[in-house]
Amino acid sequence: MDVRQLKYFIAVAEEQNIGRAAIRLNISQPPLTRQIHALEEELGVLLFVRTKWGVELTETGRYLLDQARNIRAHVELVKEHTRRAGKGQVGRIDIGIFGSAMLSSIPEILSAFSLACPDVKVVLHTMKKGQQIEALHQGRIMLAFERYLPESPGLRIEVVCNEPLLVAVHKRHRLAKIRKIRLEQLSGEAMIGEVIPSPAVEYLLKRPGFNPTIVQRSEDMISAVVMVAGGFGTAIVPESLKHLHLPNVVYRELVDEHAVSIELHCAYRADERSPMLPPLLDVVRSYRSA
Repeated sequence: MDVRQLKYFIAVAEEQNIGRAAIRLNISQPPLTRQIHALEEELGVLLFVRTKWGVELTETGRYLLDQARNIRAHVELVKEHTRRAGKGQVGRIDIGIFGSAMLSSIPEILSAFSLACPDVKVVLHTMKKGQQIEALHQGRIMLAFERYLPESPGLRIEVVCNEPLLVAVHKRHRLAKIRKIRLEQLSGEAMIGEVIPSPAVEYLLKRPGFNPTIVQRSEDMISAVVMVAGGFGTAIVPESLKHLHLPNVVYRELVDEHAVSIELHCAYRADERSPMLPPLLDVVRSYRSA
């Protein structure tokens, strides 16, 4: 018994006439009759009895009709899921994330992707830049999001978005009363920097006339804001950090003539063949152009 025989059987059962079923199936009547007889012989049962109007299901035939319809529905479901899997709409995708982008950009991108591909399971892995690069090369993750990803053989890197920079200050700091802070107003201020500064912040630190005092160094920008909350100094951070509501911390616009911003990147293997990657990149690129 195969799927084609069940298809023929369902048509005859629903039409209750072999001639009409043959027309519906777009085949001639003799081969259809042979297929029904072959199915009955294989199962060792009688599925139809003849009537003056055509054929009628036996009790056994009615049982098989229910099962055949279930099988047909399952086959169609499998076909649809297979087509969707081929388009990257079904499966699992592992993504590396880290840092302040987890507070805004990444959730917005993943939310849009989940709406577009609800049957794709997204698994997030929190890992630092070096770990992300290694995991990409090893195939343990398919995509990585980071603020600044270095070029690496075999990987493609794309800009996801640019964020303006803000100044995170303690609410009792004198600068908290100012809505827009100029870069020169931070000269001489006790500031919290990263262990490895982002290119944007590193550029600011080299600007003439900007001479802050780095009193602490953090592993990431989220930790920097925690230090601001503790009163250890101020910090220059991406706009997404304003979604991190910590006691005693306020965020102020950084005014600078060069309008320096900080980038978020994504990286993936150049030879990645998973059909799930293109739909995710489509969402990333739509977010970038929005």
